[in-house]
Amino acid sequence: MEKELSQKKTEILPDDNVKEEDKIPLKEKLAYGVGALMDGGGVALMSCVMLKYMTDGLAIGAAAASTIIMASKFWDAITDPLMGNISDNTRSKYGRRKPYMFFGGILLFLAIGMLFLPINRFIPTDAGKIAFMAVMYIFYNTCSTITQVPYCSLASDISKSYKERNKANTVKLVFTAASSGLSYVIPLLAIESYISGKITDIQYWLFIFLVFGTLFGAGLIICSRFVKERVTVPKDEPKRKFDVKEYLVPFKIKSFVWHIVMYASAFMCMDIISALAVYYATDVWAGVTLFGMNFSSMFIIAPLMVTAVLAFPLARYLMDKKSKQFAFRVGLPCYIVGGIMLAVMSPAWTPAWLVPIVAGLMGFGFGGAQMMPWIIFPDTIDVAELKLGYRPTGAFSGAMTLIRKTAGALGVGMVGWIIDGFGYIPKLAGETVVQSETVLLSIRLMMGIGIASLMSVALVASLMYKVTNKKLDRIRHLVEKENTEGIEKFTLDEKQEKFALIKELVGYGKDEEKQAKQDLGLAD
Repeated sequence: MEKELSQKKTEILPDDNVKEEDKIPLKEKLAYGVGALMDGGGVALMSCVMLKYMTDGLAIGAAAASTIIMASKFWDAITDPLMGNISDNTRSKYGRRKPYMFFGGILLFLAIGMLFLPINRFIPTDAGKIAFMAVMYIFYNTCSTITQVPYCSLASDISKSYKERNKANTVKLVFTAASSGLSYVIPLLAIESYISGKITDIQYWLFIFLVFGTLFGAGLIICSRFVKERVTVPKDEPKRKFDVKEYLVPFKIKSFVWHIVMYASAFMCMDIISALAVYYATDVWAGVTLFGMNFSSMFIIAPLMVTAVLAFPLARYLMDKKSKQFAFRVGLPCYIVGGIMLAVMSPAWTPAWLVPIVAGLMGFGFGGAQMMPWIIFPDTIDVAELKLGYRPTGAFSGAMTLIRKTAGALGVGMVGWIIDGFGYIPKLAGETVVQSETVLLSIRLMMGIGIASLMSVALVASLMYKVTNKKLDRIRHLVEKENTEGIEKFTLDEKQEKFALIKELVGYGKDEEKQAKQDLGLAD
């Protein structure tokens, strides 16, 4: 297929030949990036502190806390695809995506404030705390859905040119990485200060509420005001009715499936590390000092996130020179080795300064895996359009958002269920509890086994993902010609090419292949 595509170079626009209406100004790219503060930071914030906040701040059992986190995903399974359909069917002068980002940004600010209320002061019972946290976590996730499904759809709608989309999404990923880093490191330091009694529950609540509520909400509002939706639909185009079958459409596109496996595996791994980091630091390495400070999760997450960002330029270079999937997977072996090293290292014989060095190695390996998924996502929409005849952006965005949140919740949930099964003892903020050796071993094993398993899955999925820039150029050419001239104007070579691209990148069902050949006028 690649050889055939290389023979069609004359039909492909040169790299610098982007239509004027498809170009994205720098100011707009920056506004688009600011919207990613919630995209990168929201899941990071919940992954790193929610479980620890409930077990060691509110004295909720680890299994119950994990169940709260997972239960909200059943609600997301309904709301995320539904929001995708609502967004796709919206026709307004402000666009299909931006109104939800604007009003959702306001709601998100309120949701974070409600979620971290100091309920120890007015809810004395465990049952009451569990009920309150369950309701507020669902409310937070609903606000996240209202904003994130439309925002993620912008990755495809911001420009018809995949070259411009790549540039905009690279800017977005810088903001995503910065927000992720801040939302991992700073809340971990805050939760450690809270559970150790250095700050009060009121101070902790105000800090999380005002800093991250403002950061996430304001970012979405700014993005909604200054970003243009260039891929639009005519106002008179019929709206697509919501159908349960729409849930399944993204998962019938082979390229999207392999992409989502890459994405979910890599970020589920990061969520597990984030949830474990505070337990690893405060329990496994309890009593150890480094650089004159008590050993903290900061010594794991900070170097990991910093080196991941430093690896972005290399990932971008490899993306242009090789492919996006190659840039995704090239550093994964470093991540796997680092995770195994964290699992086997013990404070009994390992110098503490080795931990941040190993974490830095992991981050360097994670840079490409963090950067590529949202650059790849719009490409899967182009692939789907070739077969479906329309751009199912909302459905795909809803599916991707749902899978991301579910994978993160499952990863964090597994941490809670496993440490609870091994006998983890919850506590209130300020209490001191020494966990058993069995619990400490379970934390270390999850580090090694979880990272090695998930990153291996991501590595295999990247090898199965076959979309390239040459194929995207041909897909764009075929889609534009079909939209403007009709498929009857296709040459025989173009019909054969469309069939071959769909077969390789999308896949045909059992009875679809024969029908597709008939529709294209190809001999069986």
